[in-house]
Order: sequence, then C-alpha cells, then structure tokens
Amino acid sequence: MILLSVNSIVNNQEEDNSLMVNRRRDKDYIRKVIRISQKYIVLCDFLDFYAGYKEINKFDFYNNLFNYSLRKISSDLGYKFKKPAASVYGITRSFFLNKKTYDLLNTTYNKSQQLYKSLYDDYLSLGNFTELILYIYINDNIDKKILNLFKFDFGIKKII
Repeated sequence: MILLSVNSIVNNQEEDNSLMVNRRRDKDYIRKVIRISQKYIVLCDFLDFYAGYKEINKFDFYNNLFNYSLRKISSDLGYKFKKPAASVYGITRSFFLNKKTYDLLNTTYNKSQQLYKSLYDDYLSLGNFTELILYIYINDNIDKKILNLFKFDFGIKKII
C-alpha cells in the first residue's frame, strides 16, 4: 500500500522537474570513443579535475583541448611514439566534440596517418594520435610544477 502511494506521488507530480535535469547537455556534441593507454586514462582523470578546478564545462574543455592541439599539429608530425612490444588495446574513453572539431580531428588524423606511414613506415593509430593531442596540450598549458609531480613518461618524443 505504501509503494502504491509513493508511486502515485512520483507519477502525478504537480510541478515539472524536467527543467532541473538537463539530460541532453551534450546535444551539440558528437561522442568520439577512442582507445588510449591506461596511463593516458589517468591523465584524462586529472584533466577532468583540472577542468572542474578552472570552472570550465568538461565538454567545452576537451573541445578546446582538441582544437588547440590539432592546430599545432597541422599535419607536420615530428613526433615518435614508444610502442609496447606486445599488442595493447587500451581502454575506451569518450570525448565529446562539436561537429567542427570532430571533422577537424578526422581530417587531420587521416592526413597525419598517411604522413606518418610515409615517414616512419609504421601505423599511427587513432589512440596514439589522441595521446599526441593530449601530450601537446598538457606540455603547453599545464604548469611544469604540476607535471613534475606526476613524473610521467608520455611515451612521445619530439624529433628535432
């Protein structure tokens, strides 16, 4: 009897609470799921915290992060990746990007993949490319004192 009473209260609300919860906050973004290494998942967790600390919406933060790094790459791939000897699939991570950034990511990745193949005779996965995007942003925008606390090996080296 109590359950029926609670059910009738929940289902017959006098006021609409749907405005309180915006379930479509990501409606202007496209979800891009990418497999990245576990150590980069930890960095993404840090970046989630960092975005909150800076009071920036996480969707806007990652969208700006991708835009920043993709502009810096501009199809000039002067980076070498340390790849593990055994095949590692990584962990899936979702990034929400607006259409313009999503298209820029796909276009730049495709061009960079071809360039990387011709330069190094090696395959550049989308996961490695995303790790490069995170690496560029973190090295250029996060205080070196914070980075030194991590003592993190990015597995990416700039070729001079």
